[in-house]
Amino acid sequence: MTRPAKRPRILVADDDPALLEAVQGYLESEGYEVGAAVDGNRALDMGGSGIFDLMVLDVHMPLYGGAEVLQMLRKRLLAHPIKVIALTADARWAVREQMQRDGVDAFLVKPVSLAQLGREVTRLLAIELPPKVNPQRV
Repeated sequence: MTRPAKRPRILVADDDPALLEAVQGYLESEGYEVGAAVDGNRALDMGGSGIFDLMVLDVHMPLYGGAEVLQMLRKRLLAHPIKVIALTADARWAVREQMQRDGVDAFLVKPVSLAQLGREVTRLLAIELPPKVNPQRV
């Protein structure tokens, strides 16, 4: 008997309650287990637990901003790295560059379609399979 595959766990961190609810609802409807954080401090606590596979992280939040959360998580989670999608209304190139230097895996600008977010989540959570070996014909 095979065990069911583990559902990926995603943490959504955003201080906008409407956006947080929309993203959480969408991801849950897609079959993910989703946690929610309303500020950078909570995002750091929850994200640092090591139980999440991916984080959707608002760049500008109270207490700790997304860049600060990302920097601290990258240091804490060496044994269990987490994939991070930065989500922000701040489209300045300097913000994107800073987040990339801090190790973000994807960068999306608000307003973002849920379908676009879904594609990034799918891409980042994809399991890398070893290349197929072509059997020799005999």
